[in-house]
Amino acid sequence: QSMSSDRVVDEIHRRLDLLESTRVTINSPTAMAANNPTAMAANSTTATSSGGGGDDARRLAELLASSRLVHPYSSDANLTHLANALATCCGLGPEPCGIVRQLADELGGQARKHIVFVLCDGMGSSVLEEHLGPESFLRRNNKKDKLLSVFPSTTPAALTTLATGVSPGQHGMPGWDLRDQKGCEFPGEPGPGPVQLRVLHSRVTDFRSGQPADKLGFGNEQEVFVAPAWTSTGASSRHLFYASAYQGSQFTDWTQSSEQQSTLELASIMETASDTLGTPEGSDAASQYFGQAVDAVVANVLQHEAAGESSYSYLYTAHPDKHMHALGVEDPAVSQVMAGLDSHLDRLWTQLTTLDATLCVTADHGHVTVSPDEMVELPAEMLDCLEYANIGVHGKGRHAPLHVRAGRVKEFQTLWHERPILANNFLLLTVEQAEQAGLFGPDPMVPVVRPRLGDLLAISINNHTLVSPKEAERWRHGPRAKCQGAHGSLTPAEMWIPYVLCTPETP
Repeated sequence: QSMSSDRVVDEIHRRLDLLESTRVTINSPTAMAANNPTAMAANSTTATSSGGGGDDARRLAELLASSRLVHPYSSDANLTHLANALATCCGLGPEPCGIVRQLADELGGQARKHIVFVLCDGMGSSVLEEHLGPESFLRRNNKKDKLLSVFPSTTPAALTTLATGVSPGQHGMPGWDLRDQKGCEFPGEPGPGPVQLRVLHSRVTDFRSGQPADKLGFGNEQEVFVAPAWTSTGASSRHLFYASAYQGSQFTDWTQSSEQQSTLELASIMETASDTLGTPEGSDAASQYFGQAVDAVVANVLQHEAAGESSYSYLYTAHPDKHMHALGVEDPAVSQVMAGLDSHLDRLWTQLTTLDATLCVTADHGHVTVSPDEMVELPAEMLDCLEYANIGVHGKGRHAPLHVRAGRVKEFQTLWHERPILANNFLLLTVEQAEQAGLFGPDPMVPVVRPRLGDLLAISINNHTLVSPKEAERWRHGPRAKCQGAHGSLTPAEMWIPYVLCTPETP
């Protein structure tokens, strides 16, 4: 269930107090240090304006209370609720109640003959405000301040939540790149060791060795994706149709898995070439290809309407996200892309208005623009404390999972808080603190998910973003330095997403 902002903050304080009182039972280097009375006193010190000590969890509560950051469960609904509502409309998923039942009723429930769901990657509510006028189709039909993304506010976390109906703490897909390990190693019996899973690939693959995950101990998809897709949990009452430019990858195939393959149809659409981003050609192509996808959805709906069948259509586009990553949020090319998306979605609804149909449009997350001087590198002495720094300018560096070398968590925390550029622009939380705050969802984290998140999370509180040395060389320094679009944190621009809903009752 969602909670008001004040209740969320009160609940975070309650959970943090509980965490402090039980910290010695948590199996982590930070928790072991709590046996020392001096360390325990340091952990309970009141937060300072510079973010010193171990009190960034308290700062998190203060930032949420001031609305500078947004808790994923502080609004009427988030993507977890919407995913379960869509499943309900398809006759699948658990028995709905509360917010899920309300959303399912708004969508039309199982009685609605056709449901069309469109996800425009990166199209946060602030992007609509930035690039579209108040009379545009999307802004005119958007239920503002209703829907939130999940945390981390990334595409893999959000799309996996939409596919499974569970929060990131239950599905374990915070990003496209994950560090994990299967099994226990013994002396003289070397195993595969930790692997760097690259999810957005034809097959989920260890990026270091190039071997598929199933060759390294991840014997089936459940060991990679953890939670099942709701479309695979039973026979849907609808014919399912998916249109995307990313058909054929293991991740996409899994999100579209169906118990009844005879009722599943797929359409592959064209994608804009990366080297055209920022040019009229790139903006026109993004709009043209999206228009073709809209045509495919309409044709599919009309086909099932003629046959007297009900349908569920899911259209995914990588825009405007792809343009914003390369150009920043405010670039004029993004305005051109948004105008194209808005026009085609208006046309889509016009063609559905004579049918018993619902159109729902949203995004997976929003975006912020990161300027070169907001790209932050970790110094060598801090990198020396880490085994794996899951950071990056386009998203990972805004909620960075940091895997710390054994016994060096406290050292890393001290070095972090000695540097104002880090202490003042990020929250450095233990994963346990983030979990206690409910950032990964209201339910306890699934044990197999926990190792993928490392030991610490560096959460940006503004536009500052952690970048790798190679990214700093490319985007921050020298003649090629330029702004980049990013997402993954808890700022309002990243968390608030549209809830555009058109039904037969829409004026």
